[in-house]
Amino acid sequence: MSEENLYEVLGVRPEAPLWEIELAYKGRRSQYHPDRYVAGDEAAVAWATAKMQAVNKAYAVLKDPDQRGRFDRSRATARPSPEPEAPGTKASESPPLRSLREALEGLEFSHEPLERVFVVPHIPRKKLQGALDSYGEGLRAQDVLVLIDDTVFGGAREGVLITEAQIRGKAKFEAVDTRLLGCLTQITAHGAHVRIHGEPFISLSIPNPDDLCLLFEAVSEHLKQTH
Repeated sequence: MSEENLYEVLGVRPEAPLWEIELAYKGRRSQYHPDRYVAGDEAAVAWATAKMQAVNKAYAVLKDPDQRGRFDRSRATARPSPEPEAPGTKASESPPLRSLREALEGLEFSHEPLERVFVVPHIPRKKLQGALDSYGEGLRAQDVLVLIDDTVFGGAREGVLITEAQIRGKAKFEAVDTRLLGCLTQITAHGAHVRIHGEPFISLSIPNPDDLCLLFEAVSEHLKQTH
């Protein structure tokens, strides 16, 4: 069990709470379920099956406090001590990964015919509060990086919220759909339709399709670089 980082298998932080682990498991299960690969060759099905087995194993351990505690202790004891640097040398350092906030800096939207895509620090406070009241339970205003308002009159009670950790969508008359970004590598917009790994996520009727495409290209590029 200690040979594999189960947190990386699910794409969550070592300090992730149970709800985050459960959400990540649902995302990975949707991504790797072998039924999605039956149209491919045997190798694709075998690959997906192995991935799904690893995901199930990780979830079984991390959802159980006792097993998770033992796993954490085994990781701590198995972690090798850093080797001393030779005199006169400096360890090479990898450049720090950019945050999603940094990846979205400088994006410019057409906002035609209506301004409905907002990125920090230009998210209107009233719209943000409307979105948080409607489908932002558990989110803090300061953590929201993107707000997409999909309401005719601009109340933002339907649409999309994105933070560093998750994307959350709310369509009219539909339940809230939340995905952890740590489980994702691709979010695309095809006209009004937003897809995650090719699967429908939400359809937006008000925002400019070109703005959506630009936004999610930047988000996907960031996700690929951080996986």
